[in-house]
Amino acid sequence: MCAGGSCAPRPECTQATDCAEGFACTEGRCQCGSDAACAANQSCRDGRCVTAAACTSAADCPAGQRCEVVQGVCQAPCAQATDCAPGVDPRVASLLYVCRAGDCLRQCLNDQLCGAGFICEAGTCARAGCATRADCPSGQYCTSATAGRCLEYQVCGSNTECGPNTECRAFTAGTCPPGFDCATKICQELPRCLLDSDCSGAAYCRDSHCQPGAMCTDSSQCASGFTCVASRCVPGGCRGHADCASGEACTDGACRPAPPAANIVSIALTPRVATLVVGDTTRLSLVAFTLDGTSFPLAEGNFSALDSSGSPSGAVTVSSSGLVTAVSAGTVRVQARPAGAAVSPQEASLTVLPTLESGRRLVVVDAASRRPIAGVEVLGCDAPPASGPCPAPVTVTTDAAGVALFPGFTGTTASFSAASGELRADGRPRYDRVSVVSTPARDVLLPLGENPVHGAAGFNAGISFNEVHSSGELSLGVSVLSAGDPTAVDLSNLFGESFLVPLPGLTQRIPVPGSVVASASLGLAGTTELKTRSYGLGQAGRRTAVAFAGKLPLSRATNLRATDLLAYTGAMDYSLQAFTSITHLPYAPDETDLDGDGLCSDTTRCTGSEDLPAYSRFTGLTHRPRREQLRRTEVVLPNLPSGFDTAVIAAVELSSEAGVMPVGLASQTAGAAQPDGSRPVPPVLLRSGAPYGGAEAGTPGVWAFAASATSGASVSGSIVREASLPTRVSVPAFLPLPTAAYTSASRTLTPSVTSWNALAGAGAGLARVTLTGAQGRHVMFFALVSGGAAIRVPDSPTGASADPAGETGVSLEIAALRLAPGVSAEGLLDTPGVNLLQFPVVLDAYSRSRPQ
Repeated sequence: MCAGGSCAPRPECTQATDCAEGFACTEGRCQCGSDAACAANQSCRDGRCVTAAACTSAADCPAGQRCEVVQGVCQAPCAQATDCAPGVDPRVASLLYVCRAGDCLRQCLNDQLCGAGFICEAGTCARAGCATRADCPSGQYCTSATAGRCLEYQVCGSNTECGPNTECRAFTAGTCPPGFDCATKICQELPRCLLDSDCSGAAYCRDSHCQPGAMCTDSSQCASGFTCVASRCVPGGCRGHADCASGEACTDGACRPAPPAANIVSIALTPRVATLVVGDTTRLSLVAFTLDGTSFPLAEGNFSALDSSGSPSGAVTVSSSGLVTAVSAGTVRVQARPAGAAVSPQEASLTVLPTLESGRRLVVVDAASRRPIAGVEVLGCDAPPASGPCPAPVTVTTDAAGVALFPGFTGTTASFSAASGELRADGRPRYDRVSVVSTPARDVLLPLGENPVHGAAGFNAGISFNEVHSSGELSLGVSVLSAGDPTAVDLSNLFGESFLVPLPGLTQRIPVPGSVVASASLGLAGTTELKTRSYGLGQAGRRTAVAFAGKLPLSRATNLRATDLLAYTGAMDYSLQAFTSITHLPYAPDETDLDGDGLCSDTTRCTGSEDLPAYSRFTGLTHRPRREQLRRTEVVLPNLPSGFDTAVIAAVELSSEAGVMPVGLASQTAGAAQPDGSRPVPPVLLRSGAPYGGAEAGTPGVWAFAASATSGASVSGSIVREASLPTRVSVPAFLPLPTAAYTSASRTLTPSVTSWNALAGAGAGLARVTLTGAQGRHVMFFALVSGGAAIRVPDSPTGASADPAGETGVSLEIAALRLAPGVSAEGLLDTPGVNLLQFPVVLDAYSRSRPQ
């Protein structure tokens, strides 16, 4: 303005109200009176707010204040994390900061979260220790000019001079540390990885690092101990007993000789229960264990057959290799022990039935224990009509051997329906009703499974992370059981029901599969346990329990979906426990809101009540995963049928008793739908562990199934088995889905002709229909033939409750089964030879749907 003939600055103010709070009007200027009037990073100097120099320690701050080094701001001492970021959502402040001895420390997972000039040390941000090599002691270099720490280095001339997971090399252009002689070769850490796909070229992932490898077309081009898989030389080892010399077995990934008899401290025998017909044979397998836990499947042993009084029995003969031949009817105990070993014998219980001379016979056994069930009502129909009820039903009750005889049946086919009157503790039927429709088999065996309505089998397990090879902020583990019936497994039940667990520092809850355990290390906040116990579901019987566990960077887990968990199990270590007894129990009231959904029997803490599987009473397990998954298999998958978008792949060991045991898991999302609705899937490099602990007595194979990530109603699977796990497996085309409609009033299943013709053309020869009602299930087997003629569910005896087949609103499940070459539907339903108890080892492919 013009003042006294001169141009002068216009006054900022004429009175105090012209200025902001904390400022006064002095000689036309708004002047601060104290630091409190200025911004947090400013101070009042000569009436002006000036930006303070960033503090690096408390010495740069006024008396009584502390320095928050990342922002360079002086603050009052904190009492809790929320004091470090006033005005910020307290939940967010607790994730950003930790208050330690009055100092606000910014939490971090890596250097990038701290910003330029800072590094992440012990979970909190600290000033970088160097900017160039000159800032470091002799023999160390500075890792970066913007976020550096001094590290020791070792000059080298070759990889042999470097330690594990390092290699001898010079820095590449653009990565050389400041002030360092970039021509100098030093031992540098290999690139980090979780999966083989994280590595480039011929490298493969092991010990969380990309190990240098070689390209190949055949294993002969690889170094000793390496195998060619997917054009890469990777660590090898035996993949089945067929890879080993005579007298050796492939156990824990290596060919080993049998232990000396004096070193054997215990044994396991499988199967422990069997039903035979005179002339039948079965093989008993004996596994020996030494004091250090090493196992070995024995080719021979000492076997003796005894009757119920303990006297020698001639009802069976048993060779030294465990081959049992049924000679005459009776109940036999076969005792087994290794020759020369001072161990307690193991015993198998065998029921030998006489040869059926005429009529028909039905044998009923418990599907889990395999023991005969007495007192089961069996309704038989000789030469059943194509439609309508049986004109002359005959009801027989099974005897102590589980046998119901129908001597007057002379027709070419017969139908049978079995129903037990036994009840569970909750008053519901213990067993399924099971029927077989119009079978030409004359000597039928029917296993009765546990009724799954309001009941389940499973386990509760602890998983240790103390010995895993991987590292990262997130510890993740999962446990599963072998499946006696793989057709019942899908994405919705593979890892059990979802549990809702809280995120650290937040009230938000996220769904976590029941069989998963997880914890996260968040800096000085310590380890946050997200889910500490593995609660899984499975199938009753003598199963193998498998666990996978590892650690991974939290940044890799941020966007994990449920199916991605399968993909990352290949980066984990594993453990397994064979011969684990799994029982089926009725649901129990949730007393403590175990699954975190706000429902429990404690009305003071929950809004409602519910029943859950009886996890606390399930088999308790403790897993210590510490073995790396070193076996690799390239799996080539067919297109997924229309309606499926995800492929699940597992390396497995197969046995008639334990079922299908996963020793490695993976998943792969399919590509875009083709004009026919199918989706292509790229090949999968499947990692798996070598079986041990008795599980190596099974047959190796690969199990793959097509599923939907959003719905578990349908699945189509395939099992490929070999004497040794192949390095490359081409999975046959998946079976199409079976479709049919059910009318409860007439007890009639009406298949889709198109669907049935397609299934029969693809080799499916056996169908299984499951009808689930309010109290139990009715399971029905019949031959699958083209044409799709209507099928009537056989009439059923009284049993423990009403027959679900006649209930209104009954739910329908249909499974189509393709059996191994040489095994027919009639042969599988027959008691002699391969029967339904050997189902896991003769199933080649299946598809299952649950029509709405």
